[in-house]
Amino acid sequence: MISFIDNLVPQAVKKLMPYQSARRIGGDGRVWLNANELESTLFPGEVGHNRYPDFLPQDIAKAYQAYCETDAAAVAVRGADEAIDLIIRTFCKPAQDKILICSPTYAMYEFCADALAIETLDSPLKEDFCLNVPDVVNKAELANIVFLCSPNNPTGNVIPKAELIEVLEGAQGKSLVVVDEAYIEFEPQTSAVSLIERYPHLVVIRTLSKAFGLAAVRCGFILASSNVMQYVAKLIPPYPMPDCSSQIVLEALSDERVSVMQDAVRQLIEVRNHFAAQLAQFDFVEKVYPSSTNFVLLKHKPEHQLFSVLAKNGIVTRNQHHEPALRNCVRISIGSQESMDEVIASLNHYQKELHQRQQAQTKEPQFQLDKNHI
Repeated sequence: MISFIDNLVPQAVKKLMPYQSARRIGGDGRVWLNANELESTLFPGEVGHNRYPDFLPQDIAKAYQAYCETDAAAVAVRGADEAIDLIIRTFCKPAQDKILICSPTYAMYEFCADALAIETLDSPLKEDFCLNVPDVVNKAELANIVFLCSPNNPTGNVIPKAELIEVLEGAQGKSLVVVDEAYIEFEPQTSAVSLIERYPHLVVIRTLSKAFGLAAVRCGFILASSNVMQYVAKLIPPYPMPDCSSQIVLEALSDERVSVMQDAVRQLIEVRNHFAAQLAQFDFVEKVYPSSTNFVLLKHKPEHQLFSVLAKNGIVTRNQHHEPALRNCVRISIGSQESMDEVIASLNHYQKELHQRQQAQTKEPQFQLDKNHI
C-alpha cells in the first residue's frame, strides 16, 4: 500500500541503489582484501585505524533507541546538521518542492534548502514565540517538510505537546513534520519521540552535541517510522561514523554516563536560572526570555549594545539583532558559574559607568547656570 510519504519521495531517490561499499556487502573470510585498505597501520598504537568502520553503526543506533525508550527506527549521522540535509535531500525535489519553517529558528533548515534550490516558506512565531498553529497547518499543504525546533534555538521555548499534535493532525497526508530536539535533555518530558508510532509522518532529530557535551564527536540521530527511514537510508554515506567516534558514543550512552549527564544538566539549569534572575535586575535589560535550553536570550534597550559591551571584555556571545523578531537581542550560552559571574561583573561595571555618565550630565547644566549667574 502506497502512503503519502512514498509520494513525497522524488523518483530519483526511489530508484537510487545505496552505494555498495565493502563493509555493506560484507562476507566471511580470513584475509580481507576487498576494500583497498592497508592491511596494517603505519603508526604504532593506532590499532584498527587502517580499516574502514562499520558501514552503518548499528550498535550506537540500538543504544540510542534504548536511551530514548523507543522502537522507532534509528540511524546515527554526523551531527544534527547532516540529519537536516539528509531529510531535505530525501523528500524534496530541487527547484520544485518547498519546506516550511517557523522563524526565528535554527538557520540550517533554510541554508540546506537554499543549497538544493528548494524554496523556504515561513510561518513566523507569534510575539510570545509560540506557534501560529492554524497558519502552520495551512502552509503545510504547500510544503513537503515542516521543520519545528523544540526547544527552539534561539528563543529557548518548547512547543507544547498539544500544539505539536495539532500540527501533526493537520499535516497528515500532506507533509512530513520534523521536530529538532537538539536541546531536549533540558526539558525531556516534552519530547515527541513517543508520538512516532501514532504519526508515521513524524521525524525526530537528536544530537549528542549539547547536554552530552560531545560537540567535537559529531554524532546525531534520526528517529522515524520504518517507512520514512527506508528512504533516508538510501542517501546515507558508506561510512557515516568513524569507529573512534562510535566508541565514544557507546560509552556516553551507558547507564553510568547518562546519569552523569543528567546530574550535569540539573546543575546547569540551576546556574541558568540564577543567571537569568541576575540579568533581569539591570536597568538596560528589557526582558529575559524563559529558557528550556543551555542558553538565555535577553532583549536590551535599543541604546545599549550589550554584544559589543561584552566583546570588549573578551566575552563572546551571539548577536541576534539580524533577525527582525529579535531586534536588540543577545543569546548567551550557559557555562560554569565562574563564567556567568564574569558576565554579570562585566555588566555591573557597564551599569556603573552609565550611572557615572548620567551624574556628570546632570551636574554640567548646574555648573553652567552658576557660572552665568556670576
